Amino acid sequence: MTNTFRRSMLGLLIVATLFTGELYADTFEFLTFTPPVGWAKQVTDEGVVYKRATGVGAIKIYPSYPAAGAATDEFAKLWQTRLGSVVPRAPVPKVERQGDYAVAIGSQKVTADDAVVSFSLVVFIGKGRAIGLVMVTAGDDVLGEVATFLNTVSIAAVEGANTAGAANSSAIEVDFDVPAGYTSQRDGQNVVLKPNSIDRTTPCIYGISPARSSRGSLEADARAALLESLPGWQIKSDHYNAMRGTAGAGWPYYWFRTDVQQMSGSAMQYLTAMAMAFPSSTGRVNILWGFGSTGPCTLDDHSFLRLFFSLRPRGWTNDGGKTLGGELVGMWRDTQNAGMAQYRFLPNGQYEYGLGTSTTFGNLETRTGSVTDGKYVLRDAELTITPDARGRGATKYRVRVYDEFLGGVWRRAMSLLNESGTPALDVHYMRVADLR
Repeated sequence: MTNTFRRSMLGLLIVATLFTGELYADTFEFLTFTPPVGWAKQVTDEGVVYKRATGVGAIKIYPSYPAAGAATDEFAKLWQTRLGSVVPRAPVPKVERQGDYAVAIGSQKVTADDAVVSFSLVVFIGKGRAIGLVMVTAGDDVLGEVATFLNTVSIAAVEGANTAGAANSSAIEVDFDVPAGYTSQRDGQNVVLKPNSIDRTTPCIYGISPARSSRGSLEADARAALLESLPGWQIKSDHYNAMRGTAGAGWPYYWFRTDVQQMSGSAMQYLTAMAMAFPSSTGRVNILWGFGSTGPCTLDDHSFLRLFFSLRPRGWTNDGGKTLGGELVGMWRDTQNAGMAQYRFLPNGQYEYGLGTSTTFGNLETRTGSVTDGKYVLRDAELTITPDARGRGATKYRVRVYDEFLGGVWRRAMSLLNESGTPALDVHYMRVADLR
């Protein structure tokens, strides 16, 4: 990085971090700014990207995360995470202080295909959080447009701040992976996950709303959020389904589903809607919601499960599956018309599995059964089962243990999702008493 380039960027940075009252064209969490004119905007599960129509020019803003380290440490960490695969050696950043925030900036140049490409990183650190901006440019014209962009960046006042350092009252505070067959896009303050086509594998629309203050219980939070994505709709009846449990990382959740209705002309329209509440920062909750046609959209399909298992609430300390592992211990049974399957998980990492089938031909009934045992390992929500029998390899599942409300009764259940086959297989087991 040349001295001239460094001085230019630092001069713009000082202006960019001033707290002003001007209006800006776009926002991302606690940053406001005006994107470069003519650059296309794309919202992804990893933030927002602005790309130049011609030449090499891109600006990517990543979601904020809890940060307690020094500005130089956060800069080095983000550089390795976001740019380390392209430019392994991070530059020594220049750090400026603006009010409650430190701003670290650094850049490296790489020659590729006879072109000089600049990779730059700006990190804003303050009030318990850090947010990073990565810029890739080639040529003075593009660099000038990025410099103009930086000149518009401002740090907005943080509303509803708490001791955990929440970004603001309208921030998405959970990271996630977009399920296959879905596209992520911003709709106001929400992130909406729309299926590329409505079919049996992707029958529902999902979304994530900004974190908000909790009403005191996850159930109350989920119920209150049910109709937020469906203004004008009403709950059809008192009948509902619900689930409550603990995710692999140790955070609790409450899932609420019911049918909703709305009058359209002279006809009543119906949908099935769902809202799930789970923790964000202290005293706050995240909301995952969904809706779709009654019948095909159950809101607990394979796409939902993939989304559920990918959720990473910001600020939550992962317990590595410790809480879930304690709930897994015990006996679980799946009863089908033709037989029964049963798992028994022991506290010492051993398991027993029994399978029995019954086949009837006329007056003749044939019964078969088998029993295997082996070892199991749980890491987060990934359950690896390895039989002791030779020649049988390990099988990996995504596991949930939860209470399910059906027919007015709560029952403890376990779900094992096996994605090694096509289609994926999700098998449900019920808790039974272990009399041994």
